[in-house]
Amino acid sequence: MQETQDLMLEKKALSLLSSLLEKRQKFVKAHVAEYLIWTGHANLALEEFIKEEKLYSTEPKYRIVIWRVLAQAEKDSIRKQLWLDKIYNAYKDMNGLDRTHATETLAKLKQPVSNLFPEVTKKTLVSSDRNLQTYALWASSIGSDIDINRIREKLLNLMLTDSDTTIRKISAFILRQLKGLDERQWERLVQVALSNRPVDEMYVTIPVTALVTMPSGVNDTKVSLIKDLLIRDVKKYSANQCNGLALALAEKGTRKDLKILEYIMSSGIEGHDPDSDEVADLRASAAYAILKINSRKP
Repeated sequence: MQETQDLMLEKKALSLLSSLLEKRQKFVKAHVAEYLIWTGHANLALEEFIKEEKLYSTEPKYRIVIWRVLAQAEKDSIRKQLWLDKIYNAYKDMNGLDRTHATETLAKLKQPVSNLFPEVTKKTLVSSDRNLQTYALWASSIGSDIDINRIREKLLNLMLTDSDTTIRKISAFILRQLKGLDERQWERLVQVALSNRPVDEMYVTIPVTALVTMPSGVNDTKVSLIKDLLIRDVKKYSANQCNGLALALAEKGTRKDLKILEYIMSSGIEGHDPDSDEVADLRASAAYAILKINSRKP
């Protein structure tokens, strides 16, 4: 009985992602494509994004995302390198419009830019654009001799204390990708997460980051408190906050979380236009989380 229910839910999630891939545009479409790639359906993403590349290969920023999807979806090594080379060229263009997107993308794709393009990377690390500089910090750590724990510490400080909310959110996002916090760093993060108030701008971002980055062997009680905190007020969240929760559950959720994820996948979130891009993005994240949780069957 349970297996039948699981299979039905998986089919529902995959059907939604396939539909959104066909019907949605640009960045939402790209997120959906990546969820399909990460759950073993790269062929669907590849076919759709070959079309996107023909339509939008000259559009700054979005074209980087197209190439990122294609680099992940492509199985042929020569064609994969073709898409990577396009992103490399955008990264090296110091006056280009794509530098921030290219830097973030190369970090996501775990490309060792410090080794491949050392001079460009050095300049990017001291850019006057703080968003770009923060992504460059992440990118510079890949495949280099830089002390990754020092970078984690710097990102943790930025996330918890910086005056710019955007930098705080970017730093939190990068920490969720890097993981590897030690217990001292994680305890510091948890202390802030559990003391946050619902009106704080980082109310969801910080506990989500604590959940995703928890080291092995940490206090189960604190993990439960963080999880309870996140789930408790989910119906009051903005679509973006709820999206962050869904993506965290994709990594750390259990079967107990499937009910809320199924609700989000089916209905979106109260108070938001169900046809909007942000709700479509949220529903896609919930579908992805369902597929990931079901792939971790006990």
